[in-house]
Amino acid sequence: MTPRVTAAPALRDRIQASDLTAVAWIVAALVGLGVFVAMTVLLLNHFTFGFDQPWLVAAESLRGNGLIWQILSETANIPLIASGVGIVVWLFVTHRRGEAVVVAIVLIAVTAGSEGVKQLVARPRPEGTDPNIPGVVYSFPSGHELEAVAIWGVIAIHALRTRIPRVITWGFVVFAIVDVVLVGLSRVVLATHFPSDVIAGAFGGVGALGIYGFLSRNGKAQTRGHGS
Repeated sequence: MTPRVTAAPALRDRIQASDLTAVAWIVAALVGLGVFVAMTVLLLNHFTFGFDQPWLVAAESLRGNGLIWQILSETANIPLIASGVGIVVWLFVTHRRGEAVVVAIVLIAVTAGSEGVKQLVARPRPEGTDPNIPGVVYSFPSGHELEAVAIWGVIAIHALRTRIPRVITWGFVVFAIVDVVLVGLSRVVLATHFPSDVIAGAFGGVGALGIYGFLSRNGKAQTRGHGS
């Protein structure tokens, strides 16, 4: 009888922790997508975000010759796409096909959703944007920021759930946060987006991470032990 008595509280604690984790992911999804949808609806009704122009002018004063900001912006193109494809392939190769499918669906939905909302809102880019940049048509939301939050976030969540040494895991988390901030700032500094485009992209990415975290929460094949 003793093993049953001692095992029951431990099982109950694990269930409660799992429930709290699920609630946290749901809250993240609702808040992220809720803000994203609200900002989209406001723009569809011709709302003007008062902070956009002052913040845009302030950011443009940081541009200089623009080279560093262009490099930072480009980290959310090929390197980011390669990282997203890489995590999906790696999950397939390591026989976690269910999670690979979830990641692929989330990332495809993020990209397609971003482009769809751009076409729906049809918000012009800020004045001064180079019209010769390929694919630069509409401004809202920032696809660079949305995808940076989603892809780096998915990789960070997966790393936190595995037995990768903590120093490496948290080092990557810090890198991901810094890159997300700098990518968003670079898009405003280069005048390719309004600040509200970047903010919406960030919240949309958080919403996507909430969905991913909730759907994949029970697929921790290599969850950390208490001693790691």
